[in-house]
Amino acid sequence: MEASRMEESTSGSNGAALGKEAEDLDHIETKNFSATEYLNKLFPNEESLSGLPEFLVKLRRRIRKVNDEILVAVRQQSQTGSRAKEDLAQAQNGIEDLSGRITEIKVKAEQSETKVQEICRDIKKLDYAKRHLTNTITAFRRLSMLMSAIQNLQEVSDKRDYRETANLMEAVNQLASHFESFSQIPKVCELRGQLSAIKSGLRATIFDDFIYATAKEEIPPETLEKLTHACRVVEAIDLHVKDELVSRICNKEMSAYQQIFSTNEAPSTKLEKTDRRYTWMKKLLTRKQPFWDVFPKSWEVSSLLCTSFCKITKAHLSETLDSMRDNPDVANLLKALHWTLDFEKELNLMAGGGEISLYEGG
Repeated sequence: MEASRMEESTSGSNGAALGKEAEDLDHIETKNFSATEYLNKLFPNEESLSGLPEFLVKLRRRIRKVNDEILVAVRQQSQTGSRAKEDLAQAQNGIEDLSGRITEIKVKAEQSETKVQEICRDIKKLDYAKRHLTNTITAFRRLSMLMSAIQNLQEVSDKRDYRETANLMEAVNQLASHFESFSQIPKVCELRGQLSAIKSGLRATIFDDFIYATAKEEIPPETLEKLTHACRVVEAIDLHVKDELVSRICNKEMSAYQQIFSTNEAPSTKLEKTDRRYTWMKKLLTRKQPFWDVFPKSWEVSSLLCTSFCKITKAHLSETLDSMRDNPDVANLLKALHWTLDFEKELNLMAGGGEISLYEGG
């Protein structure tokens, strides 16, 4: 009885162990699994074989379970593969669609860029056209103003209205400067010819008025004012005209001077009259002071007149001294030297401290 109980106990304990091992099959999946060791562990002796039927039942149950799981996994994998193919196909279709859209966007962008360039090109053409049109309108407006100004200038110059002539001349010169590059255009050439003729006429009339004024002992105030404006006209005509006018006035005054003192008298007599030369010049400057004030200070007419006087006087005195070299008149020579030095001092004061010398000829 006791032996039977012991066998049952041993069989029961072995069955429990086998059942536990049968349930714990995870280690079968390990890399170092050994079937022999596993079986020896489950059935170490003959008594342990009594639990074999129960172990086989549990093992078959586990196999069926594993098979079911494999079947489910295979089905899921099949479904997943089909879905993956569908997703891949959708992705490929999406990529193709996206690529097509990108290509379309690129084409539209290129078309837009082309249109923008065409628009910019048209805008540039319009801008150039606007600029040229503006310049053309401005040129025509200035041309119209120039034509009107030249006509008015002709009218006032014929009247010798130098005040208005000076104002118009400055305006005409400014307008004419805009057409220097249009000298080949017939109308511009015609206007330039008219302006040149007006300037030539003004030059002649102004020169006549000044020469006529220098011949008078007293010049009326209205004439002096007229000549003052005439100087502005001369400056507007050309600087060379100014130099020519000043030169003519100086030559006219010095011509009278030479007629008075270029005599056939004896050298000593000429030397005695040296002080009369300087007196004549000082009277010329003081007597005609209102006339000299007509000219702008920048012209330095009085200084140029004095310079001309000094050059002529130097030539006269040098000629006189040369003729007296063999028989010098020391007394008159010293007097002439004294008068000359005094006159030079007066001229230097008159010139504002500048150096004017008969010995240097100006």
